[in-house]
Amino acid sequence: MNYEQAELLDRLAAEYVLGTLRGAARRRFARLCAQSAAARGALYRWEDYWTHLSRTLPPVQPSARVWSNVTRQLFGAGAAAPRASRWRTWQLAAAAGLVAVTLIVGLIVRQQAPPPLQTLVVLGTDSAHPVWRLERRAPLTALEIEVVGAVPPAAGKSYELWALPRGGAPVSLGLLPAGGRAERRLNEPQRAALLAADKVAVSIEPLGGSPTGSPTGPIVIVTSVSAAG
Repeated sequence: MNYEQAELLDRLAAEYVLGTLRGAARRRFARLCAQSAAARGALYRWEDYWTHLSRTLPPVQPSARVWSNVTRQLFGAGAAAPRASRWRTWQLAAAAGLVAVTLIVGLIVRQQAPPPLQTLVVLGTDSAHPVWRLERRAPLTALEIEVVGAVPPAAGKSYELWALPRGGAPVSLGLLPAGGRAERRLNEPQRAALLAADKVAVSIEPLGGSPTGSPTGPIVIVTSVSAAG
């Protein structure tokens, strides 16, 4: 399982916070959170979501029909709530609470609008000739790249984007598109490099990107980048 995928981490964190991630899977995710900043970040985000939601939603009294249906599913058709033991009463309340939590979180996942896009940097040979615009959302898990000008021809070559972390080696952020829009998901090393960078660069590389993991062709753009954190 690739734990570098932001969508997978987000799903696991949501299930962990809700309590629906159980057994060995829950223990694995707890260990992952101790080792991975990305996993901890996903966990903290879901804890924040739930805390904020619990403070803003008014309490709702379940209808008698809901209680009746839950009682029937837990204890059978002949069970009567007034005769339930304290243990069964606790089970009923816990089950109803879990149903409510599951429904609420389902609404969050379906209805929560994504954070707005923020421009990170505009890449071009100069300010009068922009070529690509880089945008991100919070938290920083991907880059949205849009071609906003004429991409200089580079037959049989690719334009590659690099983060230039202060005091570190360039880290590839992937290839730049020749047209339209593209999303580039960031793994943890790429994200860390971009968070530590004060500049990004564009180089011309063999088709498909640098074969060495470092810039090999001419660097055609170097631009200061606003804080990504």
